[in-house]
Amino acid sequence: MAEIAIEYASGNRLRSEAETARRLIDAYLGDRPDVDDVTLSPSAESVFCVSVEGDRIWCTDPREWIDAMEAVSAARSRLAELH
Repeated sequence: MAEIAIEYASGNRLRSEAETARRLIDAYLGDRPDVDDVTLSPSAESVFCVSVEGDRIWCTDPREWIDAMEAVSAARSRLAELH
């Protein structure tokens, strides 16, 4: 079972973006038997990244617009590679 984690720079705007990404990942991938959990992890670093099983698979510049569907696509691709 894979754990998907969203790591984001602490701050109100990015918390909201991370929640949106978590909801979308959960909506699109949460019912898969190979997905265990989707978590949020605030970071002291200036990052917005998605990890699967501890490996960062997708990062974007947190100062720019964050496309949460890109995070979903990256997570889906990584899960396909694992199986």
